[in-house]
Amino acid sequence: MNLIVGATGMLGGEICRLLAEQGSAVRVLVRESSNPEKVDRLRSIGAEVVRGNLKDRASLETACRGASAVVSTGSSTVSRQSGDSIESVDRQGQLNLIEAAEKAGVKHFILISFPIVDIEFPLQTAKRAAEDRLRRGRMTYTIRQAELST
Repeated sequence: MNLIVGATGMLGGEICRLLAEQGSAVRVLVRESSNPEKVDRLRSIGAEVVRGNLKDRASLETACRGASAVVSTGSSTVSRQSGDSIESVDRQGQLNLIEAAEKAGVKHFILISFPIVDIEFPLQTAKRAAEDRLRRGRMTYTIRQAELST
């Protein structure tokens, strides 16, 4: 079972589609406030839908149960909801997800990040904290660095 966090986003949705086409089991973590059409689209490709979010540790533990891999594309940068911030979602939320995945016995974690840039800014700090936590953990991991366009 592959858990995809950020599945209603463009990249997360595409990952779900590709996994489903390959016949892989897909579970998606979606917020209560997620666009119903996007959630229905995920269901239509066979994804198991679990409600929760990166700020709710209990929902992450439920979502991770039985998963062998987690792919996280989740971020506060596009669809910010009340209480969402780089600190609460991109840093602490990702750390919560990593902890929940380890607790559930997930074998592999894939984090979508970006290359280091020469200036320090909050999103980079948050991404590096999640990357550092993965490096100190028990799971195998992959950090995929998306290209930055200027």
